[in-house]
Amino acid sequence: MRTVALFGVARSGTSWLGQVFNSSPDVVFRFQPLFAFEFKGRVDEDSTRAEYERVFEDMAVADTPFLTQREKQESGIYPNFRKSAAPDTLVFKEARYQSVLEPMLRRVPGLKALGLVRDPRAVLNSWRKNAKEFPPGSDIMREWRFGNCKNSGSPDYFGYYKWKEVAHLYVDLEEQYPDRFRVLRYEDAVHDPLQVFPGLFSFCGIPYTQQTEDFLLESSKDRSSSTSVEDRYYSVFKDKSVVDKWRKELDPYIIEEIKADLRSTRLEQFLS
Repeated sequence: MRTVALFGVARSGTSWLGQVFNSSPDVVFRFQPLFAFEFKGRVDEDSTRAEYERVFEDMAVADTPFLTQREKQESGIYPNFRKSAAPDTLVFKEARYQSVLEPMLRRVPGLKALGLVRDPRAVLNSWRKNAKEFPPGSDIMREWRFGNCKNSGSPDYFGYYKWKEVAHLYVDLEEQYPDRFRVLRYEDAVHDPLQVFPGLFSFCGIPYTQQTEDFLLESSKDRSSSTSVEDRYYSVFKDKSVVDKWRKELDPYIIEEIKADLRSTRLEQFLS
């Protein structure tokens, strides 16, 4: 079975990206399997090709509520998609274990992967507003650089410097594996999904169908005045306003510090 990995730091839009690929009838989609009870600790940076491939095989047949996010489907936060009788592609998304991405690509020749990068200021703003991921009592002015309130002793990648680490990794991987790894700017995908995704699906070897196009159209409708399920923390129904909310909501000091730090560097391309 073909395997595609979707990576990105938390609050960068990986849940939406995962559901875009899940909309393909030919895809078996799994949500953060490396964090799931069934797979936690099964592979790491030193795993062999055979170990990685065996985990991919097991992911494809595992059907637990966490891996499929069944509860979100039943509540309407995630859509239910029509699937073919024999899907031939495993797609999984991961926001935590970034360090396994490079060895996976190096040791598994058939693996393809996407690295989703969102403007770090938007990532930080989304994080600070998420009560499930920004610990109560934490101060974004103290946490925005290092994310110590979340990263200590965990495989998480919160805070600006972790964003930089991962963004550099993705740019390196695209240079090393141009035929198997692609960097995707979140803002490009949100602004013009019907132009962006057909090419990405082709890159991954996945047919682009009407079901995917219908989901992209539905998920990008204007919901700026909505208070329904689309506004929940992990919703995959977005409108284009999500790209720029940080401009009015994040502290100006953080905004300017990040802009100055990335000016004239290779990561400046990710500022919107």
